[in-house]
Amino acid sequence: MLLNRQNSILLLSLGITANAEAGIDLTDNILLSGFGSTSISKTDNKTPLFISREISDEICYDCDTLFGLQLDIDIFEGVNASAQVVKRTQDDWSDPELEWAYLGYEFADFEVRAGRLRLPLFLVSEFYYVGQAYTWARPPEEVYDAILGFTSYDGISLAWQYEISDEISLTISPYYGFERLNEVELGGTLLQFDTDYITGLYIDLIGFNYRIHTGFMQSQYIQRPSPTTDKLNVYTVGAEYSLDAWQWMAELEYDELQINWYASVGYALDDFTPYLVYAESHELRESQGVTLGLRYDATSTLSLNLEMQSIFSHEPGNRAQFVTSPLVYAEKDDVDLLSLTVNFVF
Repeated sequence: MLLNRQNSILLLSLGITANAEAGIDLTDNILLSGFGSTSISKTDNKTPLFISREISDEICYDCDTLFGLQLDIDIFEGVNASAQVVKRTQDDWSDPELEWAYLGYEFADFEVRAGRLRLPLFLVSEFYYVGQAYTWARPPEEVYDAILGFTSYDGISLAWQYEISDEISLTISPYYGFERLNEVELGGTLLQFDTDYITGLYIDLIGFNYRIHTGFMQSQYIQRPSPTTDKLNVYTVGAEYSLDAWQWMAELEYDELQINWYASVGYALDDFTPYLVYAESHELRESQGVTLGLRYDATSTLSLNLEMQSIFSHEPGNRAQFVTSPLVYAEKDDVDLLSLTVNFVF
């Protein structure tokens, strides 16, 4: 059975092979897999923290809770289909989101996909909701919340893969998204983005122990409730590198409104991985954050994270990583967050 690209990246990130415990073969050409995360989280600030999670100073048992199912089908040689349904942190269990559903066709060094697809802006975009696939409890919000948590588009993509050598491969993929309405709740206000189109390109350079990812996206949209038409250009670059037990990651996001970046380092000690993240946001949001965490891999499909995160605002009253200004709650500008997270795949 030929695994599609999402599964290949996911399995690579998990450090497992295709015949590991993750995934259930329903037939010779149909694979069902799943993933989920949950946590106990608490801050020392009343102001809700992080878009779509809204963690505050009351202990929260479901702010990070998500669950997803993915179905991959090899229809016949070169043609495959995939669908992923996710109960995201902001969703009710009765109202999950169809995160992707596409039909793909592979020929020579090319792959065409059409349907609902994942926005390929960041290093972990393709497995953003799979907490088991990355070291941290959450991808750094400074970068991954930069576009308000939107993760998918409806359209078409073309990917060309070229093997530079036995150990180095290059992927270049342009994409185009059609009109779509996206919604997000921010500080008690429902924002609607009526997108006319999305167009973009990403480039991946993957070697034996490193990966470099660059992305560009342009979107024209109407924002409501105060109708304004705007065009946004987003540029991203990220890299990850591993050497023995060390792993380094860094990403930068830039657009007309803001610039955000983070750098992360982790060191694997058998089943334990202590890690440190430093991140900054500028212009639209002003903050700097430090995260100290410890990940424990209980099995190849189950992990736990204990994480302490401190975020400091550069400007009094600025939203920083909150969903609204802390002035609304008569609160301080800085916040400390403690989290215990459980992640799993099957």
